[in-house]
Amino acid sequence: MARKKSRLLQHAEYALYRLIAGAIRRASDETVLRWGSRFGALAGKILRGRDRLAMRNLRDTFPGKSEAERRTIIDECWRHFGREILGYIHLQSMAADEVLERCPLVNRHLLEDGFAAGHGLVLISAHWGGWEVGGLALMALSHKVVTVARVLDNEFLERDLQRIRAKTGATVVDRRAAARPLMKALASNAMVVMLPDQAVIPREGILVPFLGRPAWTTHAPARMAVRQHSRIVFAFCIPDGTRHRLEFEEAIHVDQLSEGERDPVALTKRINDVISARIAARPELWLWMHDRWKGTGEAADA
Repeated sequence: MARKKSRLLQHAEYALYRLIAGAIRRASDETVLRWGSRFGALAGKILRGRDRLAMRNLRDTFPGKSEAERRTIIDECWRHFGREILGYIHLQSMAADEVLERCPLVNRHLLEDGFAAGHGLVLISAHWGGWEVGGLALMALSHKVVTVARVLDNEFLERDLQRIRAKTGATVVDRRAAARPLMKALASNAMVVMLPDQAVIPREGILVPFLGRPAWTTHAPARMAVRQHSRIVFAFCIPDGTRHRLEFEEAIHVDQLSEGERDPVALTKRINDVISARIAARPELWLWMHDRWKGTGEAADA
């Protein structure tokens, strides 16, 4: 069990966050982009263990790339996430219509068609691109959004985050007890947002390919969609200069699948394949610093 942070440390973290957030919210888009890149590059130099893990992950996933190519991808990855962190803070205080203006939706009809079917939507995304910005755009678009999150280990930051989410009307459930509220949400024709591209412990998932390598993956999205006859839609938020666009793609009509295609293993593999294709196309936009292949006995476990 992780040691709980002292209140003194929590206060210090929160004070630093408020200082940075205050400056970022007053800054121009170009300034946020520039300082975000610098912040990310600095983080990569400080978090050396995470940087080494990212390089191992990339090396094992794309063995055909040179060391110089991998270094370029990881360096840009750090800068990208620095920009996304500061950009997300920059957007938090904006009104819903301004968020949507800065993050337009592509193929929005896939959501509308899914809601029209009446069995809820399982919206699949990943820790790729601007997923936090995409979340803000979804919440600005509809109040029928339910998502899963881990409670932060800083109670003051968690309180601020809950206040921001409350303004949107979206519902956030604790990942430790998410199954029942998520099923209830689908039954009421709501949208359940899930990001299944992170490692889970073996008893909570199945071992299926992810970027061509076996990885423990939650099969909860597949099982829920099959049980409720919910449509599966994918969403990826793509940085576009100082802005973003949220693209919806590949609606899976679960009620039209064969029995074999509806099997949780087969459907989870299909979900992983869609996510993997996005990552392979733009690897610098994915969170390589996460131990995605943990528990599989591969080199990244070392």
